[in-house]
Amino acid sequence: MQEKVLSLTWTDIHYKTFGDEKSQEKILILHWWWGKSDSWVDVANWLSSQWFFVIVPDLPWFGKTKLPEVYTMDSYKEIVEEFAKKINLDTSAITLIWHSNGWAISTKLALAWNISIKKLFLIGSAGIRNKTKTSLKRKIYKTILFPAKIIRNIPGGNKLRTLFYKAIWWQDYLKAEQNPLLKKTFLNIIHTDLQDIFSEIKINTTLIRWDTDTYTPLSDGKLLEKLIPKSKLIVLKWEKHWIHLQNPDLLTKSILKNI
Repeated sequence: MQEKVLSLTWTDIHYKTFGDEKSQEKILILHWWWGKSDSWVDVANWLSSQWFFVIVPDLPWFGKTKLPEVYTMDSYKEIVEEFAKKINLDTSAITLIWHSNGWAISTKLALAWNISIKKLFLIGSAGIRNKTKTSLKRKIYKTILFPAKIIRNIPGGNKLRTLFYKAIWWQDYLKAEQNPLLKKTFLNIIHTDLQDIFSEIKINTTLIRWDTDTYTPLSDGKLLEKLIPKSKLIVLKWEKHWIHLQNPDLLTKSILKNI
């Protein structure tokens, strides 16, 4: 494993590489919210042992890479594109692996990237936004307990507010509040809905899900399989959202079987 840093137009990207750079088989692994390259070391080491050259960057704010301004989904897409070109990933077809909330960036890359992607893996991908827009939890959030500033000002308000956000699976929002740039970036990301263009993805896609994931339900994976023409859904039993940390061996075997 080697740790490197690369200066881009947007920011300096810190990243790790695994295996022989001369290998024709290249894999780009992209973490997402609260992930970082460190969390993918076990998976990357195993993949590189099978003669793949693996690259894992820290995306802005996470790991060692800084977030210099408010980003949108398109900002992240452009960063990944520039990064890939600067490390010469445009010289051969690559495999792109994305975890969790990176579905929208990987979708944009798959549709617009001029770098050839021969295989796309969406692992525990979150991508069905319209369903949550009409959910009971969101309606309660908007009509009863919003704005959160009011909750803050009552006795025990901060604890109540934290419990409420956990109840609607918005822990990430609480963490994002530690930085104004990150908070606005987070809101930009979660309000992006690309469901209507999933059908335009022409790349062979493997969806890896698990039946006990409380962050990204299996029902979303089944819908994605219907929406993406060349897709296949792999369901792993009794695994959780952070499978790359909890069971990297099983995840890597599943990737290698379908690569």
